[in-house]
Amino acid sequence: MTSSWRFVAHSDARRRALQYAKQAASADCSVLIVGPTGAGKDILARDIHQHSRRSKQRLITVNCAALTQTLFESELFGHVRGAYTGATASKRGVVELASGGSLFLDEIGELPTEAQAKLLRFLADGSFWPVGGCEEKSVDVRILAATNRDLAAGLDTTFRSDLFFRLSVFTIVVPPPSRDDLRGLTRVLAVEMSERYRAAASAREVSALGELASSGVYRGNVRELRNAVERYFLVRDPERTVEENWRAACALDLLAQQGELADDAAAAPQLQPQEIEKLDDLLFLKCARETRSARELSRRMNRSLPYVYSRLAKLGIKPKDLQSADSLERTSEKIRASLAPYRSTFLRLLKEF
Repeated sequence: MTSSWRFVAHSDARRRALQYAKQAASADCSVLIVGPTGAGKDILARDIHQHSRRSKQRLITVNCAALTQTLFESELFGHVRGAYTGATASKRGVVELASGGSLFLDEIGELPTEAQAKLLRFLADGSFWPVGGCEEKSVDVRILAATNRDLAAGLDTTFRSDLFFRLSVFTIVVPPPSRDDLRGLTRVLAVEMSERYRAAASAREVSALGELASSGVYRGNVRELRNAVERYFLVRDPERTVEENWRAACALDLLAQQGELADDAAAAPQLQPQEIEKLDDLLFLKCARETRSARELSRRMNRSLPYVYSRLAKLGIKPKDLQSADSLERTSEKIRASLAPYRSTFLRLLKEF
């Protein structure tokens, strides 16, 4: 496995998937990637594109599960001005924008039946009609698709067989990550996040994180693991051990998923969504205290400037206040005080990990 491939493969099954992906990258056919949610199908699709002859052109991703029949046609093929109510200007579709490159159709199994027919006609020769248009267009684009469903089991009931065979010229099955895969992926993510948040992590710390994530303390998929590692570097306290910091990151994950958790016999107050939001505010303020401007905070968090300004306004903080550690600390202290009644609940959650 070369370092230029981001798909982590340590188990035999994922190594096979990676080997097939390398073969697919050197070809120019349609590729169907099959595997459970969070197995890394999107990462593998990006890798295939980046190592193909089309790598200098765009890779555009479309989430098919989010598109209705009407939206699908307009999103893929574009529309002309006046094609429907609200179409005040012409818009190019993603197939045209991706011309020369690749189009990644994620969750292809969720595509409406009528949309499947439209896609099939496009795959036949690369030609299409924009919605409301009177001129046919043609593009050269490679199709990559992914699904967590067994499409073959639903042929001609929920998924067209002719479309399935068009898409599955090269099929790659991506298994869920094994313990070795999780360990290796965590190390890769730890290095990435330590650089993003400018938090120097020793080789020993990175190795320890890999062991923790693969030992059963972490029970999520690849996407969730990435979030957990990022949270680790957000809540990381030099005074705590690696394991304590990891537990804190995992506890926040649990809070986000369950929303409300009661304490044991002491019957601590139930956590409400606003308390979860306050925890997120504390993480935001922690990053803010380590920067000197909104632009620097934007880069630090890898978020847009409008997002940063919106968060600051929500907390009643002016951008110039980022230069005042005292002002930020006062805001943090107010939030911590409001969360004091939930302290026993937080401690209980940490002990459970």
